[in-house]
Amino acid sequence: MLINNKSNYSSVIKNFEDISKIPRGSGNEEAVSNYIKHFALELGLDVVQDEFYNLIIKKPAQNSSSNKTIMLQAHIDMVNEARDSSNHNFDSDPIELVYEENILRANNTTLGADNGIGIAYMMSILESKEISHPNLECVFTSSEEIGLFGAKNLDTSNIESKYIINLDSEEDDCILTGCAGAVNSTISLKKEYQPAISTNIALEIVVHGLCGGHSGIDINKQRGNSIEILGRVLNSITYDYDLFFVDGGSKRNVIPRYAEAVISLSDNDLENIVRDIQKESRKIQKEIYSVDPNLKISLRKAAATDYKVYTKECRDNIIFLMNMIPTGVVSMSSSLKDLVDTSSNFAVLSEKTNKIEFLSMTRSSSESKKEAFTKKLTLLAKYVGASIEFSADYPAWEYNPNSELEEIAIESYYEVFNKKPNVTIMHCGLESGILLNKINHYAEAISIGPNIFDVHSPDEYVELDSVEKIYDYLINLLSNL
Repeated sequence: MLINNKSNYSSVIKNFEDISKIPRGSGNEEAVSNYIKHFALELGLDVVQDEFYNLIIKKPAQNSSSNKTIMLQAHIDMVNEARDSSNHNFDSDPIELVYEENILRANNTTLGADNGIGIAYMMSILESKEISHPNLECVFTSSEEIGLFGAKNLDTSNIESKYIINLDSEEDDCILTGCAGAVNSTISLKKEYQPAISTNIALEIVVHGLCGGHSGIDINKQRGNSIEILGRVLNSITYDYDLFFVDGGSKRNVIPRYAEAVISLSDNDLENIVRDIQKESRKIQKEIYSVDPNLKISLRKAAATDYKVYTKECRDNIIFLMNMIPTGVVSMSSSLKDLVDTSSNFAVLSEKTNKIEFLSMTRSSSESKKEAFTKKLTLLAKYVGASIEFSADYPAWEYNPNSELEEIAIESYYEVFNKKPNVTIMHCGLESGILLNKINHYAEAISIGPNIFDVHSPDEYVELDSVEKIYDYLINLLSNL
C-alpha cells in the first residue's frame, strides 16, 4: 500500500533539535532518557524505564487493522568528539546545530545524528495521530557506543514484536540484514622507571589533524591512526633518548585523531633527532595524503627535565606495542564483494597510575576469526610481559535468507522510490543481533537510516532530504506490516 501524502517531516527535525539540547554522551544518558520518558507519558503511552536508562514505549495500532506488533529501535547515546580548537563541554553544553542548505552538521563537534535521527523518527511516530501503523514497541537503548550495554541488559520478557526495525543505518539506498560482532581488548603494561638525566631537555611530539571516523564503517578507507603514526615516528629515531609520557585516542569505536609523546634527550642530539622525525613524518604524510591531507606532526622543545623516565626496556616495550598492535582491515570477505570481514582499531593509548593501557576493538563477521585474532593479541601481550583482558564481546548479527520482513521492506522501498534497495551486511555493530538472541520467540530484523557521513568525528553531517526520504519510507513500511 503506497501512502500518497507526505509525512510530517518537520516534526522529525524539531525532535532532533530538542534532544540535541541535552548532553547524551555514552554513560551520560539519564537526562535524555528522562526527557523521552516524560514526552511519552504526556502522550498517554505505556512507558517502562530500567536502571540502565533503556526505555520501552508501547503504542497501540493506529489507523490499521493489523494485529502484528513491530519494534522500532535506536540508541540514545552519541559519541563525543570535538576539534582541537573547540572548547565544547559535552557534559553541559547543547550541540550547536548548523544548517547549510541540504546539510545539517554541528559546530566543531560530532552531530549525534548517529543515532539521534532514529530517536527523532520514533518520537515523531509516537506523537502522530495520522500515521497508519500496527502495534508498536519503541525501544530506546543506552550505551550502545561503548559496547551495546543497554541492549545486553534490556529485559525482553514482555517484548511481543515479531519484526524489529533498527534505525541506526547510514545509507538511504540500503537495507541492512546483518552486521559484524566485536570484542574489546585491553593490554596493560606495568610502568618501570629510572631517574632522568637532569641535563637533558624535553621534546614534545604531537600527531594531529587526522580525519578519524567510525572504526567500523570507515576502517576500509585507510585513514591515518594517530597512535600507530606516533609509534612509527618514535621507532624511526636513531639516537638515544628516554620516554616519559605517551597518550592518544579517545574511544574504542573511533579511529584516533590525536596522539602525543614527550621524550628526554641530550641537547647535542636535538638537531639529529628532529631530522629523524621530520624525515619519517614526510614519508607518512606522503603515504596518506589522499585520505588524510591535514596530518600534522608538531614538535616543541620544552624545559629541562628533572624527573623519572621509563626504563629502556619499558620504553622499548611501549614502542613495540605501538608498532605491532594491528590496526585497520585484517581480512576481506571471501563471499561478499567489498565487505570487510575482520578489522582491528587500535583506539586508545592511556597512562594510568602504575600501568599503560593499550585499548583496541576487534570486529568480525566470523566468530572463529574473532577468536583467532584475540589469541594473536594474547601472544603479543605475553611477549612483552603484559596482561590482557577482553570485554564487551557480542556476536555477529547473522543474515536470515528466509526473512519475510526483508521481502516486505524491499517491496515497500520499491513502492516509494520505484527502484529496489541494496540489501547488504555492514562491518559495524548494531543491536539487532543481541535483541534477536534475547527475545524468547522467533523474530526477524532489518536496519535502515538516512545518509550520514563521517560519524564519530567532528566532520559528521546528515543530508536533510535523505532524512525526509527515509521517514517517508518508514511510514510506508509500517503501513504494509
